[in-house]
Amino acid sequence: MRLGTKLTLYLSLIIIVVLSGYGYFHILSRRDILIRKMKVEVRSMGRTLKVSLEKISLVREMEYVQDLIDAVEEYEKTLGVIVYHQGRNLIFRSHSLEGEIEPYLDLIKRSIREDLPYEEFGRHQKVSVFSYTFPLKDGRGRNIGGVSILQRTSFLEEDIRKAKWSIFITIFVLIGGTVGLVLLGTRRWISIPISKLVAGIENLAKGDLDTRIDSGGGDELSELARAFNRMASDLKDAQERIIQEADAKLELERSLRQSEKLATIGQLASGLAHEIGTPLNIIGGRAELAKKRLGDKEEAYRSLEIIGEQAERITKIIQQLLGFIRKKKPEQIPLDIRAVLEKTLDFLDHQIHKQRVKVTKAVREGLPFVQGDSDQLQQVFLNLILNAIQSMPGGGVLRLSASTKEISKKDVEDGKRQYVEVCIEDTGLGMEKEVIQNIFNPFFTTKDTGTGLGLMVSQGIVQDHEGWIDVESQLGKGSVFKVYLPCYEGER
Repeated sequence: MRLGTKLTLYLSLIIIVVLSGYGYFHILSRRDILIRKMKVEVRSMGRTLKVSLEKISLVREMEYVQDLIDAVEEYEKTLGVIVYHQGRNLIFRSHSLEGEIEPYLDLIKRSIREDLPYEEFGRHQKVSVFSYTFPLKDGRGRNIGGVSILQRTSFLEEDIRKAKWSIFITIFVLIGGTVGLVLLGTRRWISIPISKLVAGIENLAKGDLDTRIDSGGGDELSELARAFNRMASDLKDAQERIIQEADAKLELERSLRQSEKLATIGQLASGLAHEIGTPLNIIGGRAELAKKRLGDKEEAYRSLEIIGEQAERITKIIQQLLGFIRKKKPEQIPLDIRAVLEKTLDFLDHQIHKQRVKVTKAVREGLPFVQGDSDQLQQVFLNLILNAIQSMPGGGVLRLSASTKEISKKDVEDGKRQYVEVCIEDTGLGMEKEVIQNIFNPFFTTKDTGTGLGLMVSQGIVQDHEGWIDVESQLGKGSVFKVYLPCYEGER
């Protein structure tokens, strides 16, 4: 239930209780007023009758007494009148007063005896009445009799009923109007501002940092809206700073990877020099031979053909080198891991033969593609394969394999996903546990000429491709580096 609705119900309940209580007590007050008014009327009538009866002789002027009683009875609210003379035990009563009157005679006698007036509510012949009883005195102040006036209370009840309906309608209108005003007020000043604030928070949660809320007004919700706007503005500024810092960090990582590429190229420089020097020597020799044997056209043609092949080989090596070290933005395209591994092995062909390393490959047929940057992944495999070659100074076996596995990402408890697993296994020197724990730390190296950045950069590239690298090694038995890359799920 919304806060505005709760507040409306709560305030409405308070208003209903308060106004209902007011109406109840107002009805009681009105009833009391009407009862007092009725008593005043009856008392006024009684005083008039008392004065008239005390001036005459009840015994000698009985007809006059009866006329007075009949005159009082004509008043519509009067049920009847009873006059009692104590000395002669005379009883005068209204003609319309039917039924037993003994209770009222007893009340008259009690009033005469105690010399006090009495007022009582009761019933006579199933009619609700109010009786006013008082004593009569003679000229010397002695009590000679008494009078009891019976007043119908039906008129009183009718007036009270009308008053109840009047008060009920008034209270109902007041409750309806007040609740309506409360509803409109809570909607305008509470529900609508809170709804705007909730909508703004939802938009902000969706990433719309340009969301702003109208903060007109001086109440607490307006202050909250202004605070929200300031928070949204601060978040946008923070987002822009984070983006700038992320761009700077990304550029730094690119520069670091480029530096590592150059460091790797430095390690390959001597081998590449030999790789290029050999075809150059062949080209030079063949050129000299062609000069000496121009007469032998067939031999000259053969020499020129070899020169062309060797020149093409030099061009290919230089293009591979330039393509690898050229700095460019990473791409995200479907890649065939088999092709990336083959290209990397071609690039390291001289080092493999120089170190007398035997390469065995076990790449599964129909291996799924991965999505990523070919040059970056080539840099990863180049670092790992080059490290494996250098760990076998006396020669050994380099095993390359690639297959698929359905596993969960490391250190993340999410659903299983299909990954391509690339294993680079060597039979080299191996590593101690302390070395394994630190090989991905920056500037940590076991080589005299190493930078300590190669594996750190490789790990960063693999993580950027939503994968990870596992390492297993035993001292003197070799090492296994396992690279996990998520399979590409889109269309090729």
